[in-house]
Amino acid sequence: RIREKQHFRIERGTVKVRLRDASTGSERTMSPNAAISKVKLFYFNIKGKGEPVRLACHLAGLEIEDVRVDREEFQRMKAENAIPFGQLPYAQFYSQDGAVVCEIAQMRAILRTIARACDNKLYSDSIAEQAVIDQYLDFEDDMVAAVRCSVAPSRFGLGDYKDDSEKLARRAHIASEILPLKLQMLEDAFAKSSTGWVANTAGPTIADLPIFYTLGWISSGILDGFPTDILAKFPKILAFIDKFSAQEEYKAF
Repeated sequence: RIREKQHFRIERGTVKVRLRDASTGSERTMSPNAAISKVKLFYFNIKGKGEPVRLACHLAGLEIEDVRVDREEFQRMKAENAIPFGQLPYAQFYSQDGAVVCEIAQMRAILRTIARACDNKLYSDSIAEQAVIDQYLDFEDDMVAAVRCSVAPSRFGLGDYKDDSEKLARRAHIASEILPLKLQMLEDAFAKSSTGWVANTAGPTIADLPIFYTLGWISSGILDGFPTDILAKFPKILAFIDKFSAQEEYKAF
């Protein structure tokens, strides 16, 4: 296992950390206080939790190096403890001179960092508005927690399905009894918004991005047991999807 020694120095008023590989002596520089000018994203070659990050960079005008990771490479990264929590997405943030500013996992943390790095574009300068945006950004995870559990039950401490009929029965319960309650909460949020964006902001924020992609995921037909018309009873949600899809910047993406 490679160990790194940290060496601190002051350069141009910024604390820089030089990480020295104990086995090879090679160095790379970290500048934790430098401005961010580029993101290197590691994620699978699917939309999933990577697409909101990719779109956030596009909308915010931040350069992105989009590394698509296959399953074999992912297993290697986990075995070598190269990624926090053994999960993707994972992102490295770079300064203009190529130094690493920070390295983090978790989609929401990555989205917040992108927004802050771009003068709060897709976020807000107001702490109060940031709090509301964060509320809905986190609600997206709560909204579909049961759905994600149904995709990989063993990961969440549940037994694997005995057969397809058990899987479909569990998903039918989620689709009819659990998910509609969460979708109604989201519908109510859009009903209160005068702008059509979930946090009632002037434009889309980092909360709207994952909500948009998640709504598309659960209604796409990709997941057996979840009907494609699951959003039909929620007109405000459907209006949000239309509004998001109509953005010229989204179309360009």
